[in-house]
Amino acid sequence: MKTYHSSSFYLSTLCAGAVAVGLSLNASAQNLDGTLSAFYGSPLAVQTINTGFGNSTYSGTPNGPDANGSELDAGYGVMSGGNLDLFLAGDYENNGNHLDVFINSGTPGQNTLNISGGWTASAMNGSVFSPGFYAGTMLDLNDYQGTLYVDQYVLSAGGSVNSYLGGVSLTAGIGNAVLGGMTVALNNSHVSTMGTAGAALSGATSGASTTTGLELQIPLSSLGYTSGSIEVLADINGGGDSYLSDQFLPGLPVGTGNLGNGGVFNFSETPDEYFTVVPEPGTISLLGLSLAGWLSSRRRK
Repeated sequence: MKTYHSSSFYLSTLCAGAVAVGLSLNASAQNLDGTLSAFYGSPLAVQTINTGFGNSTYSGTPNGPDANGSELDAGYGVMSGGNLDLFLAGDYENNGNHLDVFINSGTPGQNTLNISGGWTASAMNGSVFSPGFYAGTMLDLNDYQGTLYVDQYVLSAGGSVNSYLGGVSLTAGIGNAVLGGMTVALNNSHVSTMGTAGAALSGATSGASTTTGLELQIPLSSLGYTSGSIEVLADINGGGDSYLSDQFLPGLPVGTGNLGNGGVFNFSETPDEYFTVVPEPGTISLLGLSLAGWLSSRRRK
């Protein structure tokens, strides 16, 4: 019969309870459906210019109301309950245009993009991030005729580890699934009122007024996160990741057209081309409790 050291058993039980409570609180704080909720608070980045990839106007496509244009309106983020929650308001044309999300979680990553193995996102190789931004994870998503396909790239100085996480089936542009341990939700029904491409942001349903888009809940442990803030850059790219739009978060200067450029960007002289997610109080201690609980369980006899 197993016996337990009383202090180890107490610590393990306490930690398990704290983690369970934290995860439960986080899960109950929002409904992962691609719709903006009060959980996210204020936007951390708001678009500056109108899209050069077309306004989404469809109210009836082969898949129901599913976008026929692409734009990034606003970015939101929260670190809570052991997860990074991101919400990218906007729409993503269901012709296979790509939405690229780069995450700097403090792990050794890449300041110049170098994806191994010839996968689609390798078309962006040579892209340079802002000084101090080292992408450790890239998520590459595209909606093609009713399915949201998701690739993940784990980036390091030596290259990348590439994974196809799977697809999210969409009904009328809406769906969610757990892929590779993260929850992915899309509501792609936004009807855009943006004005002339490249001009200053306009339109009653643009920017912080947009309330549908892509929602991600990513375990911090899967990002190799240990402490501090997390930085995020997002862009919309064409099919094959080979023609960049003017839609980035944070937004680009007024008057900027689609970058094109074979899918390669250069922010080497553009500081702070990312938005920052700050941990909520207790996030670090929760991660510490989780680790302590694991160590305690290893000491059981």
